[in-house]
Amino acid sequence: MTDAEQTLRDFLDKILDEKNYKPREIKIKAIPTDGGNYTSVLFIVNVSSPNRDELKLFAKVGCVGENLRLQMNADWLYGNERFVYTELVKIYKDIEDELNIPNEYKYLFPQFYGCKEDRGKETVVLENLTESGYKTFDRFKSMDWEHASAGVENLAKFHALSFAFAKYHPEEYNELTLDLKFKITFDETQQNDFAKEMWEKMINASLQILKEDQRKAVGRVLVESQSNFTKYNNPIGNPVIVHGDYRMSNLLFRKQDDTLQAITVDYQTVYAGTPVCDLIYFIALGSDEEFRKQYYDKLLDHYYTKLEEALKRFSVDPLEAYPKTKFNSDLKEMLPYAVLLGVTVLPVVTVDAASAPKVDGDADGSSFIMAPNEQYAERFRGLINDLCKWGAI
Repeated sequence: MTDAEQTLRDFLDKILDEKNYKPREIKIKAIPTDGGNYTSVLFIVNVSSPNRDELKLFAKVGCVGENLRLQMNADWLYGNERFVYTELVKIYKDIEDELNIPNEYKYLFPQFYGCKEDRGKETVVLENLTESGYKTFDRFKSMDWEHASAGVENLAKFHALSFAFAKYHPEEYNELTLDLKFKITFDETQQNDFAKEMWEKMINASLQILKEDQRKAVGRVLVESQSNFTKYNNPIGNPVIVHGDYRMSNLLFRKQDDTLQAITVDYQTVYAGTPVCDLIYFIALGSDEEFRKQYYDKLLDHYYTKLEEALKRFSVDPLEAYPKTKFNSDLKEMLPYAVLLGVTVLPVVTVDAASAPKVDGDADGSSFIMAPNEQYAERFRGLINDLCKWGAI
């Protein structure tokens, strides 16, 4: 039995004792992450007990080794997820209930069973959504319209809750968002020599696959981003609680009544920022050039339309909270963020399972410097082509 499984078994005993699942049988199965998750070992759990409903659970147990804990700020990542499930979920559900939001329009969180915060043994236990018909999307494929539109509608609901929180509980919201900062940075003023060397290698690997006439322009954007990385993770104007890692690997999808539903399953990177950054993140990391050619403008309009609808359900005026002119200006200012994502995150999204970075044991950040594969090269070139076309480079 692995240390992670033993950690989980010990914690499950505590949860199940409190729920009076006695006697009980617990079956635990580790599931591969295949490059889709880097901070946790994943498990599915089935719990049976006489005269009780069988529990179908999903669990995450932290696995980041000591070397990478500081470089990734893993304490912040694990703490964020605890905050969401133990505090933010209740705040958002109370707001929806107070305003009588119909169930069909409520934002869905996985059912939460408990979390353990011991350092090195951080554990979260949730419902197993696959038992309810939810499925993952192949991270190697570009999003299609059905999944993309469901994803941005889900994102719009999440952002709308933040605006409602700010309207109805302003003091609590202001206090919370003051402390809810993004705490992973590539800012050169905060990097040690090792981190700077890593950054340079990542830039060089990405630039080498571009056309010669694009390298200088992209390199200039990357240098500017490094010296002002926090620009993309700080709010422009009033802060909104954003997801921070909103991509296909962190969503599950289910067809119900001919409508595709999306649900988010990872909340380790929430912070107070600018909502368009989540949207840029989703599109830049989940789509290819052909998809964006057909649907980029339509997807932006779809997000804003769904945000307007969600805000109105909360009796929040979109013209006061987030007018379309503000959305458009934020998008224009933040679009270069996609270049940074293309260098730092897209390699991880497109890496095959066998080449995925290691994070446990004595692994360090150098494992995230990967030779660009063919899919990454195609996706990154396409992203840069579009950013040039849109005037972001």
